[in-house]
Amino acid sequence: MPVKGFYYTYGDDATMIEKKWLPDLEQKYPEAEWLRYDATIDDLNIGRLVTEYSANDLFSKGKVIVVRNADAKHAQSEALAQELLTTPVGNSALVFIASGWNKTTRLGKLAKKSFIVREFSKPEVKPFDLIDSLNAKNSAMVIRHSERLFAADYNPLAMFSLLFGHFLLLRQIHGLRHMSEQAIARQLKQHQFRVKKAMVAFRYWDGEQLEQALRELGRLDSLLRTWQYDERMLIQMALIKLCQ
Repeated sequence: MPVKGFYYTYGDDATMIEKKWLPDLEQKYPEAEWLRYDATIDDLNIGRLVTEYSANDLFSKGKVIVVRNADAKHAQSEALAQELLTTPVGNSALVFIASGWNKTTRLGKLAKKSFIVREFSKPEVKPFDLIDSLNAKNSAMVIRHSERLFAADYNPLAMFSLLFGHFLLLRQIHGLRHMSEQAIARQLKQHQFRVKKAMVAFRYWDGEQLEQALRELGRLDSLLRTWQYDERMLIQMALIKLCQ
């Protein structure tokens, strides 16, 4: 069962950890003194940290010891945690921030047994989820997937290139739709699965609409090249227009 005041947080979403989770945690210990370390560059002096954690202080109510990259020094982090867990202090806390959680190590097993564990990982980037939603003109899902990609730092120009290339391919496939998927894939040198996925779009897009989409993307390209507007805003506005 987790012990109050012992936290193990891991994952690659540094923004969520630094700007959301840590500030929320600071509100739980507003009067405590915060001691911050990085295991990749700092030596974790177990004796001194135990003393700091346990000592009464006239100017603060408790101590919060934050160790970033705690999994970079498994042995020292585990030893520190073991010492502090023997006599937890109510107004104090130990916070480990790590890149991952290896449950087979002594530190990982200790975290599972005694720490409040949270994971903050960036969502997996799946650009073709956006394409599938666009094929079906599902505007709500198109916007949702584009926001997820942007949240994961997907480059707006890479997204534009993806969209433009997809509609060029759709126009090519539309002109060959009288042929079998296998024959189309062979002629266009595309994987047959991609051709099969593209064929779904023709339930929602006709030839004229594909041409209009390419003209719209051409205008978007011109706006992006001016470097005067927010790229993400321009792309999302274009996506909304495409789904109308």
